[in-house]
Amino acid sequence: MNDPSLDMNKAIVLNMVYELGAWCTSVIVKLADGTIVHSRNLDYNHAAEDMRHITYRAVFVEDGQYKFDAVMFGGTIGTYTRMKAGSFSISQNTRYKNKNPLKLLLNIGMLFSGFGQENSWLLRKVLTDCDHYACAYEELAHWPLNGMGYLILAGTKGDEGVVISRNEFGPAHEDHLDSKNGTWFLVQANNDEWDSGCTGRCASATDRIAAIGQANMTLDILRNDVM
Repeated sequence: MNDPSLDMNKAIVLNMVYELGAWCTSVIVKLADGTIVHSRNLDYNHAAEDMRHITYRAVFVEDGQYKFDAVMFGGTIGTYTRMKAGSFSISQNTRYKNKNPLKLLLNIGMLFSGFGQENSWLLRKVLTDCDHYACAYEELAHWPLNGMGYLILAGTKGDEGVVISRNEFGPAHEDHLDSKNGTWFLVQANNDEWDSGCTGRCASATDRIAAIGQANMTLDILRNDVM
């Protein structure tokens, strides 16, 4: 960039911003007509105004062929919100569950040994390698990660929607859309809701979606009245 205010150290830290501290809300809703909607907030209250000026939508191509779309931030290489048109979409939420210092050493060891992927790079890998929901699910659920995370994946048909609560070597828990049994939406808000309960942002979004109901839910209502 040829700018003296941005050196290599700052560039590296910028690309670790999500691991250093972030809060997010991701929602998957199956509308009454079967359309699957995937929505998310990046809850960066402390830096929202600055981030608005460096946010853009990117279209990634390889050898002239479309690969995927992503919401990007100037200076970052990995991404946290992506979709492959007509196939699937992915968002990542930060997971802070385990504060065991040995886990930190494991993450650092994996990072510097090159074993496993950083969360945003796994998303980039999946969008590059996969063309359908099943492939994306297998990689997101089982590829080694050098840090924990919530990986939210939505497809385009049936009950293609899942929140994968990831440990380094596999899922700690999964929540899937299951419309036949009444699960027509999923909410993830930086907590192990399956373990500690749905509170805070999770409870607010859940209560509001349930009150609106599947028959009345639309894309605009989800964006304006829930998110």
